Amino acid sequence: MSEELKQLNERFKRLSEQIGGLEKKLEKKPDKLGWDDIAQEIIGALTFALPFLFTEEIWSIAKSLTMERAAGILILTLSIAYLFIAKAKISNIEREELFHIPKRLLTVVLISYLTSAGLIYLYGINRLAEFSLAQYISATIIISTFAVIGAIAVDMVK
Repeated sequence: MSEELKQLNERFKRLSEQIGGLEKKLEKKPDKLGWDDIAQEIIGALTFALPFLFTEEIWSIAKSLTMERAAGILILTLSIAYLFIAKAKISNIEREELFHIPKRLLTVVLISYLTSAGLIYLYGINRLAEFSLAQYISATIIISTFAVIGAIAVDMVK
């Protein structure tokens, strides 16, 4: 009986060690980009873009902004997003790339800009503010600045 008890005790110790090893592996495993991340990015982009969508000040800025300055804002926004996603050590995410560009950057930018353009169209802001095509693009870039920040913030904080 005591021999069986010793064997059971040894098996229990081995199982405990194996479980401990598995727990360590799971803790260190970085998060891959998945549908849950994309859903979080959409929610973050919507949450941060919606309040700015309805402000007349943003419409005025979009109307007065030249395409060169809009391009500058676009580049600045993309640079900040790249720094957050590729260089910041905020969360445990796996570095996945497509054509040497982080996949998370691609999804954040795509979601943010499509969300912003879609919201402007959906709520009829382009007709209400009487945007030309260039002004519509400028408004999309301005509102997307906030959408990008929201998408990154929600995606990074888990």
